[in-house]
Amino acid sequence: MDTKKVNALLTAVNRGSLSAAAEELGYTQSGLTHMMNALEDELGLTLLVRNKAGVQISPAGRELLEDMEALVSAAEALEKDASALHDRTCKTIRIGSYSSVARNWLPAILSEYKFSSPETGTSLSMQSISEQYSAVKNGQLDCAIVSYQPDLMTGLFWTPLRDDELVAILPGTYSIEDGPFPVAYFAGMEFLMPSGGFDMDILPIFQNIPPKQAPDFRYTNMEDAAIISMVAHGLGVSILSRLIMQDSKDHPAIVSLDPPAYRKLGIIVKEKRQNEKAIRTFISCARNTLKNL
Repeated sequence: MDTKKVNALLTAVNRGSLSAAAEELGYTQSGLTHMMNALEDELGLTLLVRNKAGVQISPAGRELLEDMEALVSAAEALEKDASALHDRTCKTIRIGSYSSVARNWLPAILSEYKFSSPETGTSLSMQSISEQYSAVKNGQLDCAIVSYQPDLMTGLFWTPLRDDELVAILPGTYSIEDGPFPVAYFAGMEFLMPSGGFDMDILPIFQNIPPKQAPDFRYTNMEDAAIISMVAHGLGVSILSRLIMQDSKDHPAIVSLDPPAYRKLGIIVKEKRQNEKAIRTFISCARNTLKNL
């Protein structure tokens, strides 16, 4: 038996109205009426007396009232105990991340998390954007710090952290004093596309550019550092983020784009897991840490 139906009936009896119960529980009145009809059909009994003044419990319902209240209480206790057990047994939180986030943000975030939740360990995985979204959905990761991809968000909950500016990476001969680099200037240039699905952040920048003004995309399997070095040696151009360039040892020209572009970085988690203690704590630590970075 669906305890949600029983709980809805008890709420209707306590409120004296199907409409009031529907509002309290977040249902439509027609949806709640359908639930009550289904429960009565399942038991073969009339449980509610309905009239213009509202609803009252029927004689049969009154005889079953104590059992129904016990059923709802038992279901609530089971859910509470299961949640507590999960919190006790969740010894490790599995986190997905980009390498740039792992270098620049995660050490401070994990330090605060260790202080806030010393009983829970952490493990870190670095995969492509689409792989991390899939891993969170199928339970291989508990959460991931990634860029916002609306087409991949089905079934996921998003917590924004910070916008990360996307910048042009150009040979050092380019004068940054000339100001932001117009996107149209990439026309015909050999463009070194980063790996790891970063094209999902970059390609929208060119969506309004005529084909003749598009760069000559060269998809690569190189790490960010290799692309930066290639550009610094005049072997092409690219677009990366400020966070990626923050600890670069090479010295290409790093120029804002015109129009400006950003990737939205945040934490994804399955919708039904967003309230788990370990995940809530990690999200809180991430947000608090970034306020101070």
